[in-house]
Amino acid sequence: MVWQPVKSLIRQVHKNRHVRKAKDFRNALVEGYFRSRHVAQGSKLAEELRRTGSRHYCFAIAFNTPWVIDALTKAWLTYSTGMTLVVVDNSSSRSARQAIETICRSRGIVYFGLPRNPEWNPNRSHGISMNWIFHNIVRHLRPETFGYLDHDCFPVAPLDIPRCMEGKAAYGAKHRAERGHDGWYFWAGLCFFRYAAVEDLDLDFRPRFETGLDTGGGNWPMLRDRLDENNIVGARGTTVSLRIGETEAHHQMFDGSLFHVGGASYRALISTRRYRRLMSDHLWDTYLGGVAGRLVNDL
Repeated sequence: MVWQPVKSLIRQVHKNRHVRKAKDFRNALVEGYFRSRHVAQGSKLAEELRRTGSRHYCFAIAFNTPWVIDALTKAWLTYSTGMTLVVVDNSSSRSARQAIETICRSRGIVYFGLPRNPEWNPNRSHGISMNWIFHNIVRHLRPETFGYLDHDCFPVAPLDIPRCMEGKAAYGAKHRAERGHDGWYFWAGLCFFRYAAVEDLDLDFRPRFETGLDTGGGNWPMLRDRLDENNIVGARGTTVSLRIGETEAHHQMFDGSLFHVGGASYRALISTRRYRRLMSDHLWDTYLGGVAGRLVNDL
C-alpha cells in the first residue's frame, strides 16, 4: 500500500513539462551518440548482405541469452522461407556475445555485434538498437522488405513473411496506446515493412512512455499518416497455456506459426534455471527435432 502514493508521485514528476524536456534531451543525446558509432561497419555489412542476392531481411536483436538464439536459429532454418535472418547482438555480457556468435557461425546465420549500448532502460536500449539497424544497415541495404523479430519469438510452423506481406506495406502485431492516449504502435518483437513505404521517413523505434506507447512508439507520428488499415497485415495473437513441470504459464502464438516465450512478461519465471531448462526441452522436443540438436546445454 505504501508504494502506490510513491508511484503516483513519480508519475506526476515525470509529467512535469520541464522534467519531460530534460529527459527527452538526455535520451536524444544517448540515441545520437549510439547511432553514430561503428557506422562504417554497418555499411560494410549492408554491402555483404547485398551480395547474397536476398531482398528480404529479418533482424533479431540478441541480449545475453545464447540458449534463446540457439533455438531461434534452428527454428528459422527449419520453418522460415523467403527471408534472411540476421542476428544483431546487443548483449552486455562478453561471454554471451562469444557464445551467440559461435552459434550463428555454426548454423550459417549472419551475426553482427552492435557497439556497447549506453542505455540502461531495456525498452530504450532495444529501441535505439532498432534505430541503429535501420539507419546504419537498412538504409544502405535498401531491401524490398525488412523487419524485426524478438529473439525469443520462434517459428514453429512454416513461415513465409514476404508472401504474407504481398501487396501490403507492413506486417506486425499492433498495440493501442495505453492510459487512454491516442495512437498505436507495432510491437517491437514483430514488425516488418516494405522499404519503399518508409524509406523517406526518419524512423524512430524508441518508446514514448508519456503517451502510452512502448518500444516502436516513436514511429507513430510518421506511420499514422502513411499506413492505413488497408495497407497493413495485422498479426493475430492468441494465448498458449503450457504446463512446464509443475508450472502453468501463459505464452503467445502469432498467426499459428510464431511462438513467443516472453522473457519480459515472465521475467521472474524465465530467469530460473529450472524453468529455462524445461522450456528449452519443450521447444526442442516439440518443434526442433529433439534436444540432441541443441548447441547450448548450459542454461
